[in-house]
Amino acid sequence: MPVKTTPANASQAPKAVATCPVERAIHVIGGKWKLLVLRSLLLNGPQGYNQLLLSVAGISSKELTRNLAELTACGLTERDPLTADRITPYHLTESGKALMPTFESLLLWGQRALPLDHASRNAHSGALTAEQQDPKIGSDELA
Repeated sequence: MPVKTTPANASQAPKAVATCPVERAIHVIGGKWKLLVLRSLLLNGPQGYNQLLLSVAGISSKELTRNLAELTACGLTERDPLTADRITPYHLTESGKALMPTFESLLLWGQRALPLDHASRNAHSGALTAEQQDPKIGSDELA
């Protein structure tokens, strides 16, 4: 499923973005908060606004609202508009779920290029439980 280009995000993109798929993708998912929101939804499944606010360490309410609106406008996340309140869960669309291999590649690159020492790994707040870990990935963290 292709990512939607809305008038809001299309007008912000430089003209060169229109011709390069990598630049278009970075424009859609780039930035610290979008990636962390997507990671939380990939790892934890559907979550309400308040759950996401707690699961994405350090994000402000304003930033979460803005990032969820952008991810929804691009077709990566959605929620039932008829019951949209703070507990109505956001979930990934098929297009959003298709980002899992990208996150797995980031995980593997991070493990090789940016290794954590044992103490830092244990203290890291985003560690996965054994149930959350993908057997293809192994026993290391995506968080």
